[in-house]
Amino acid sequence: MQNSEELYLVTGACGFVGSNLVDFLLTQGLKVRATDLPNANTIYIPSNSRLEFIPADLTDPQNIKKIIQGVTHIYHPAGIFRFNASEKLLYKVNVLGTSNLLSSALSENIVHIVNWSTAMVYGTLNHIPADETHPISPNEPYSQSKWAQEQIALSFYEENGLPLSIIRPTAIYGPRSMYGTALAIRAFLEGKIFGIPGNGQTIQHHVHVIDVIRAANFITNTKQTIGQIYNIADEEPLSLIQTLECLAEFTNQKVPKIHIPRRLVLFYGVLDRLYNTIRGGESLFEKAALNLLFSDHIFDNTFLKKLGFEYSIPSFKQGIRETLLWYKTQGIEF
Repeated sequence: MQNSEELYLVTGACGFVGSNLVDFLLTQGLKVRATDLPNANTIYIPSNSRLEFIPADLTDPQNIKKIIQGVTHIYHPAGIFRFNASEKLLYKVNVLGTSNLLSSALSENIVHIVNWSTAMVYGTLNHIPADETHPISPNEPYSQSKWAQEQIALSFYEENGLPLSIIRPTAIYGPRSMYGTALAIRAFLEGKIFGIPGNGQTIQHHVHVIDVIRAANFITNTKQTIGQIYNIADEEPLSLIQTLECLAEFTNQKVPKIHIPRRLVLFYGVLDRLYNTIRGGESLFEKAALNLLFSDHIFDNTFLKKLGFEYSIPSFKQGIRETLLWYKTQGIEF
């Protein structure tokens, strides 16, 4: 039963995960304070008597005071998720921004904080499925910044007793996503995938945004999760070919017949990025994302499930149709 004194803060509330999270909390009858940058697009921020939106920049400690007062729960998905972002910007937002937020939280009566990380912190997996004890070896700037963010967060738990948990979602998909996994989906929908990368048998793990949100909510309602880290990944990792077949089932696109060697895939990505840089467009083929296609990324999700959590959308096959219909509303025809 909801406590009338509880106030849930959602950072990055205008983004893909944050906006879906705000909607979810409101459907649960909770009181929500949402925040994002002053210049953020608020198209997904609904008008609701239980929702307060306060723009703020987490990299400015003075900004945080106005959003943290009276808060009891914090969901922190805000951050820079761009493979081409500079290391300086990634550190400023993902690491220092988190440090600022948690420092301010020390002055409040916080019940629970969930900090968003990523399964990419494991880097190239040396065994599969990778559980939460797998060695950490982030191999590009984004995941390196998220690992640094994790260490900052855990230091606040260990040194200050801040009630905090960390989640490491794998590739998140769902309505409102326009980056990450969405780049590959959009490339397929727009007929820009001309061949299967490598042998097409490397396996990738996905998770629907609603289950990432449900997992975070489950964690905040489970006391033994404080100080713990959890992989968030669905029940059915798929090969590249299986993933393309799922997309083809609900679209007019077909799965390519030819296979393209890694070197050619990466070279095509270079050309596409150069072309889009010249024309001021967005490339759907970033180097870090393309490299992920050539190794297995399978994660053990049993640590959280042992506490009773169940996935509502256990496979990409079940969740992708709704996502594709949303892309259609955005003018992406298929």
